[in-house]
Amino acid sequence: MKKIFMYIWSLWEFVFAKLNNIHTVGGDDSEIRIAIKRYRGKKIVLKDGTVLDKGDKFAELHLNNKVLTEITSSSNSPVTVGIITLKRFKKSLKALKNYINENHEFDDVNVFMGYTLFNQGVEMLGFEVMDMKSPLERFIITHYESFLLGIFHPEGFKRLRNNKFTAKMVLITKKTINSRY
Repeated sequence: MKKIFMYIWSLWEFVFAKLNNIHTVGGDDSEIRIAIKRYRGKKIVLKDGTVLDKGDKFAELHLNNKVLTEITSSSNSPVTVGIITLKRFKKSLKALKNYINENHEFDDVNVFMGYTLFNQGVEMLGFEVMDMKSPLERFIITHYESFLLGIFHPEGFKRLRNNKFTAKMVLITKKTINSRY
């Protein structure tokens, strides 16, 4: 049953990606997918002084669930999975740097933002972690991503019973990407 649901969800993600112009950066085995959007929230000032204001273009980051499922299935050890994911994500950030500097559609994109349950430790990659301002948005994204975790994680919904996840915004600037990667 789980495999059927994963297949159906993968089809939905494919359609959603096409409709929202989300594409993979750095090849099909990359953890990062991206789409350019217009920001609609309140002004955000990041640590390096970069400002994201209403109407600005930003790049919305998405994780590639297919790749993450392959990684989490590769080992029973959470430490091993974490190390593999970190190494691969760093490689994907290097590919992102090359991609955004080669494609002129990113010339006026200075902030890269995503929503994730996996926000512990991302600061060491150059990301800033922020709470979502809207309680409704936080509720919806936390439950949506928890549902995905239950479907795609090898431990399934058991993984959720022992943890209280809360989705957060993770942001990184073009300056940080270019200086670190």
